[in-house]
Amino acid sequence: MNEKMPVFKSWVPEWLIRGTIFTVIMPGMFLLGIFAGNVNETVGFYGIEPADVQFSVLVYYVALASFFSLEQRLVSYFMAKHYFLMGLCLTIGLNVLLYFVREPIYLYVLRFLQGICISGVIATSMNLIFSRMTSERIRVMGYTVFYGMLLASAPLSTVFVSWALQYVEFNVLFKLMIYLQIPGALLLLGIMNNVRLKRRIPLVQVEWISFVLLVPALISWAYMMVYGQQENWLDSPKIVLCLAFNLLLILLFILRQRALKRPYINLAVFRSSAFNLGLLILLVFYVCRGALGLTSSYFGTALKMDPIHVAELMLVNLVGIVVGSFVVSRFVLQNKSLRMILLTGFAFLGIFHLWMYSLFSDTAEPIYYVIPLFLQGLGAATLMVPIINYYVSSVPAPISGSASAVGILVRYTGFSLSMALLNFTRLFSKSIHYHRLQDAVTSTNPYTVQRLTAYKESLIHRGVQADQAGLMANKLLGQTVDLQTQLRFSMDYYLVIAALIGVTMLAIATVPYVQSKMIFTRQPAAPVL
Repeated sequence: MNEKMPVFKSWVPEWLIRGTIFTVIMPGMFLLGIFAGNVNETVGFYGIEPADVQFSVLVYYVALASFFSLEQRLVSYFMAKHYFLMGLCLTIGLNVLLYFVREPIYLYVLRFLQGICISGVIATSMNLIFSRMTSERIRVMGYTVFYGMLLASAPLSTVFVSWALQYVEFNVLFKLMIYLQIPGALLLLGIMNNVRLKRRIPLVQVEWISFVLLVPALISWAYMMVYGQQENWLDSPKIVLCLAFNLLLILLFILRQRALKRPYINLAVFRSSAFNLGLLILLVFYVCRGALGLTSSYFGTALKMDPIHVAELMLVNLVGIVVGSFVVSRFVLQNKSLRMILLTGFAFLGIFHLWMYSLFSDTAEPIYYVIPLFLQGLGAATLMVPIINYYVSSVPAPISGSASAVGILVRYTGFSLSMALLNFTRLFSKSIHYHRLQDAVTSTNPYTVQRLTAYKESLIHRGVQADQAGLMANKLLGQTVDLQTQLRFSMDYYLVIAALIGVTMLAIATVPYVQSKMIFTRQPAAPVL
């Protein structure tokens, strides 16, 4: 094989290469959001709890986070074309199985395997296009487009799935994913030469043991984050056992990395204080970003919007992501201050949370939420690329792969922490506000009597019998109390996140140590998932 042979055939134009890779990547990114953005539909189809849906999302993320280091070895061993075809065929096969599966345990297993296979497909696709980007300007634009796609995949998948579910059953979505994958895959296979992307390294001394230690550690963490509040945290023997198991596996994993000559993840990355600072900012960003799901849930429960209209409204967030990605790429190319970029991005997120805090109501027009949603997308896109480029470029190039792997683990941790924080705050806050409202809603309260009378008269005017109207009015009043409790919880949570953003901005702006570390050193060689 001639190693100088180009990756793509000589007659293929650049626009076709990039367009083809885009069509290959997007279905894989849709698979992450297929459950996350459509919880009610998933619950109804599989007969599971919302917490089980969250767990299935984290299991998919576990596969992406744990398999990254191992995937790098496989990419170097196989021909790019063969490895891509293998990953694609396995992904299609798993989608076929998911089409038939209804049992939760099989769903979790297949989602984990799907995450492993799709990580290979996406990583190969990205290596193909970024191997052609040699200049600094092109690489910056490439990173921006890739991470913008990563952010945009959530609103895009929500729109696609919400539209599709108007016409098909939930399991048919997996069949649609196959139809979306095949055209791009055939195009990519047709325009590629049979070459390697990296120097071939035999599959000897592959560190499978570290992978085996990491997977159950991450899954046990996911279980605690999702079911911890439901199980009453450390009062539950399950959670205590899960925590002990998690800590033991993490300890064994760290000891093994220190003992290996070629570790799965090189722990030397943590010697860089700038790297550690970047990870901390990334963790805060992902915790803050997780609050967006509460907004889309509010549209459905409080404003009674159907899923397709919620998805259409969330497209405003997509516009913000596109604009933010373009703007931040210009900032990076012009060597603007990293500290100012981060302050700007967090400011947009802070404004979004404070604005939404003032907008939470059971009666509002969708147009009121356009600007806040745009600002959220703008802020997320402004932060994503600089943070990831910053922490990866903070370590020596030979161990940048380990920096990328740790970054994925931190993003997984932030994503799961946001779920746990939401679950905890929901129960705690709703309990407080529910009891307060119950104390206020009494038969001696004139407002309560007035509201019940209004409900009863409205029902009678619609033809309901008087005795039934009284019972239904009490039920409607109970629903109103539940709704107000949900609104108060949403306001409390967004206020907490706004405070977290404020503290983060204050630290970035005023702490001398943080200021001294906020410097770009170089651009990493390739993006990471």
